[in-house]
Amino acid sequence: MTKAWLINILLALLLPLLSKHSLAQGDARSRELVVQNIRIKVALVKEGMERWVEEGNDPQVVGLIMRDEFTPLMREGKHLDAVKVADRALKILSKGPPRQKPKDLSRFRRTTNETQYIIFPIKEVGALHQGRLEVLEQGIKRLQQKLGKARHPTKRNWGFHLMIPAWRYDPDHLENPNANIEKAIGSAFEVAIRNDIAFHITVETHEWNNRNDLWNYYRKDLPGYDQENKQNVEWLDWKGTPHPHRYRDWGHPERMPPVICYNSPRVLEEVRRLAGKVIGPHIAKGLTKLKAERKAHLLSGVTVGAEPSLPNYENIEHINPKIAALMDEDGVPKAKLGYNALTNKGYSRKKPPKDFGQALAEINQDFTTYWARKLAEAGVPASKMYTHVAAGAGEVGSPHVEFTNAPIHIAFIKHARPGWTTYPIGPLRHDFEILYKALAKHGNPPWASTESGPQMGRHAKLKAREYLERHFEYGATLMLFNTGATSEELSSSLKEGIWNPKAIEAYREFLGSEH
Repeated sequence: MTKAWLINILLALLLPLLSKHSLAQGDARSRELVVQNIRIKVALVKEGMERWVEEGNDPQVVGLIMRDEFTPLMREGKHLDAVKVADRALKILSKGPPRQKPKDLSRFRRTTNETQYIIFPIKEVGALHQGRLEVLEQGIKRLQQKLGKARHPTKRNWGFHLMIPAWRYDPDHLENPNANIEKAIGSAFEVAIRNDIAFHITVETHEWNNRNDLWNYYRKDLPGYDQENKQNVEWLDWKGTPHPHRYRDWGHPERMPPVICYNSPRVLEEVRRLAGKVIGPHIAKGLTKLKAERKAHLLSGVTVGAEPSLPNYENIEHINPKIAALMDEDGVPKAKLGYNALTNKGYSRKKPPKDFGQALAEINQDFTTYWARKLAEAGVPASKMYTHVAAGAGEVGSPHVEFTNAPIHIAFIKHARPGWTTYPIGPLRHDFEILYKALAKHGNPPWASTESGPQMGRHAKLKAREYLERHFEYGATLMLFNTGATSEELSSSLKEGIWNPKAIEAYREFLGSEH
C-alpha cells in the first residue's frame, strides 16, 4: 500500500458526490450543504492519511474504513451515517496509531574490535579531482571545529567521503574534463595522511549518461548510435523490446539513459576494465602507502555500487505517481524490465524462471559481486568493501521490492561486507530488527550503513543518538551520511537531521572528542 494508492481511493470516493443520483434528498440548498460537508470531511481524511503514511504508518488502518464502510453508505444514500464513519476515521488519524512498544532486541547487540566510522559529506571534496588538496583541507578544518578530534581514532573516528562515478569519470570516455580518477584517489590518500583524517570511497556503478556507445540504440542524432546497443540495455519482454529510460526520484522525477543490462558481455568487459585497471590499482596503491605510514585505519572502506535495481514499472502509479506522470509524458510502456539479463542466463518465453523476482534479485546481486570481485583482484581487500542496497524497500513481498527486485539479502556477497541505505523509513521506521535478523542469518558479519541520515522528510525523524546506537551497538563499522537530493525540500531535511546541534552533540559523545 502506498500514498498514491490512498490518494486514488480517496479521489474515487469523491465521484459519488458529483452524481445527482447520490445526493441527499430534499431541496437544492440541503443537498449542497450535505455535499459541502462531505467534501470537507473527505479532504481532511485525505490530508490526514498522507501525513499518516509519511510518518511510516500502515494506510490500511484508515484506508479500509473509508473503502469498506464509507463508500457503501454513500452509494446507499445514507449520508449522515457516512459522515459518522468519516468522523471516526478523522478521530483515528488525530490520535495516531497505537504506540508500538519498544522491542527487546538485546539479543542482537554485539561489540566489535574494528574501528567504527562516521563519514560526512564535505562539499569541497570535488577539488580532489584537480589535485587541489588545500581546498578540501579548508572544509576539513571547518568540520573539525564542530566535531573536535577523535579521542581514540583507531576505535572510533570520523572522516570525509569521496565519490567516484566509475562510468562518467572513465578517462577513456570522459564527460567532465576536470574529473580525474587517479588524481582524486591519490589526493584522498594524501589528504588523509597529511591531516590524520579518515575517509571513504564510493565506486558508483549505475550512472552511464556519457556511454552513448553502449546504450544509444534509438537516438540517431547522438554519438554512438548503433542498434546493436539493444544488447546492453534492459528489455520489457521476451521478444527483445528495449526500454528507453531509467527513472528515478531523488526529490524530483528524472529520466535517465536506459537501465543497464547487468550481464551484457560488453558491459561486463567494461566493468572488468574499470575495476581492474582504472580504479582498483589506485586504491591498492594508496592502501600500500597508508600501511607504510602505519595509518591503514584511516581508510574506512570502499562502497561498491549504488542501490542496484531492475525496476518493474507495472505498478508505478502506486509506487511513485510523479514518475508515472513523467512516463506518460514520454509515452513509454509501464512494463517489467529484466528480460535481457534473464535471456543471457538461459531463460526464455518457453522456459521462464520459476520465481521471476528471485531470478532478477540474483542478477542485481551478481552485478555487485562482479564489481567487487574485479576490485579485489586489483588489490582492494574484501574486508574493506561494502555493498549498497536500499534496506527501506524491505524483503520479498513488499511493494517496493516488487518494484526494485532488490531485497535486503542481496547485500550479502562473497567479496564484500553487507551495506544498506538505512533512513528510518519503511521497515526501518521503528527499529532495525529486519536487518539484525538478516545479519544473524548470515553469521553476523561486520556491516555498514552506506547511506545514512536520521531524518528524511517532515515525519521520518529519529534522534541522532538513537540512530547511532541502532548501528554501532549492533555490529556496524561504518555510517556514511548523505545530504544529496534533487529537491531543496528533501536536501534541507537531510541536512537538518545530520547537522542540528543535538546531532553534533551525539557525534562528539560517540567520538569522545577532544578540542
